[in-house]
Amino acid sequence: MGAENSVQHKMDTIQNTFLRVQDIFFESPDWKRHVVELESSDIEFRSIAYESASMSIALEELKQGEQLTNWFQFLNEAAAAHATQVHVGLGWAFAQQLKNPIAYLPELNPMMRYRVLDGYGYYEGIFRRRRSIINHLKLQVEDPVASAALDQGLGRSIWYLNKGVIDDAKTMIESFAVERHKDLWRGLGIAIAYVGGCNEEILQEISSKTDSFKPQLATGAVMALVSRSSANYISPDTELACKVWSKQNAEQILELNYSVKSKLDLNAVDAYSNWVSELEKAFGQ
Repeated sequence: MGAENSVQHKMDTIQNTFLRVQDIFFESPDWKRHVVELESSDIEFRSIAYESASMSIALEELKQGEQLTNWFQFLNEAAAAHATQVHVGLGWAFAQQLKNPIAYLPELNPMMRYRVLDGYGYYEGIFRRRRSIINHLKLQVEDPVASAALDQGLGRSIWYLNKGVIDDAKTMIESFAVERHKDLWRGLGIAIAYVGGCNEEILQEISSKTDSFKPQLATGAVMALVSRSSANYISPDTELACKVWSKQNAEQILELNYSVKSKLDLNAVDAYSNWVSELEKAFGQ
């Protein structure tokens, strides 16, 4: 299977996993009935099943104007290992409802709350392409970290929209204002490392085309590996991306992540932005 076909196959698997869970929750929104089915998903993309479930659960509550009581229960009782994707899924729900999530952020863990904006940005890229990709519009928020997270999610969507073709993805990123490139490249790095399907040669080629954004690309791969580690499965593809872009294996990455987090107040409002910033510094910026 060629490199691009391998990436596309992985993307198709992710999409099929997401849609399968959407169908399950359409039949019955009671997540307690479906945990076994979520856990039966293939381990490589099991977190995607939880992301899809998160969106469905949150949508039910947002449509009815309720607080996210059921969503929090799902997160805390069944999905803590997949917290990154569960927060991304919450962002999908806000985006579908065109509801600004900013007011909800104080209720969320400081290290996870901005993943909701990442999910929002990803949704906009995939489903509102004219607005977000062609016209370069996005949700207006005063919080600069939230704004950066929106672009990070948009960057993830760019890898999917361009079906794993780096030249096309780069061209799309370069159509945006230069001040948005860092976050878009980090998002692209997350998507490439998480989706997988790229061999070492392709990963080297991608790195050669990032210009001054190699720290963002490497940080994105690290973020993907950390989320996979929390979900108890680090795919060979994700580790390979880290090895090529950061010159460190999974064990070294996790040690670095532990060292960075140990110096931060993880309950502070700026915990997430400080974490990302420190990772980027470790890789050259």
